[in-house]
Amino acid sequence: MGKRLVAEGCGKYRTGPGPEWTEADQQSYAAWQRKIGFEGADANGIPGKTSWDRLRVPAPPPAAGGRVASPVPGHRVTTAYRVKGPHWSLGYHTGADYAAPNGTPCVAVLAGSLVRSGFDRSFGDFLVLRAGGFDYWYCHLSEQTVKRGSVKAGQKIGEVGSTGNATGPHLHFEKRPAGGGFGTDVSPTW
Repeated sequence: MGKRLVAEGCGKYRTGPGPEWTEADQQSYAAWQRKIGFEGADANGIPGKTSWDRLRVPAPPPAAGGRVASPVPGHRVTTAYRVKGPHWSLGYHTGADYAAPNGTPCVAVLAGSLVRSGFDRSFGDFLVLRAGGFDYWYCHLSEQTVKRGSVKAGQKIGEVGSTGNATGPHLHFEKRPAGGGFGTDVSPTW
């Protein structure tokens, strides 16, 4: 993302860009949003679908050993990304949900590193997979089977649950720029 921002003349970096989301990334992204005509709160430096798609960030290279079709093998999206609703704190769904029975395996969608695990009131038990300059959040887990270190695409890393703010067992799968905080979500593709 940072390299594309620099190529578009919007880089506000003293050094870098680097692999972690920083204030310089947010300032650079805000410059990009203003360049394409966004104003006010719409030019806040937080990627949204329209500005992200127009930036044309190259997709990460495919995972070694083939493509993983779903973070919950055999299950599809049951609540899509960016669905609007009053029960989400930002007014929209920040990831994609995969409803599945409690204990259903969750796998790494790409080869990468698990860089964070923990518990959050909203997301429950979660894991963060970093790959290709992005963080993939696995939330509401009943089990974290791998908490840190390198993983391969397709490797089991957790199990579906309903921990945190969940109405039933499912995986909330969210994608953010590496190191990005809540609200920096982008379309959860891989």
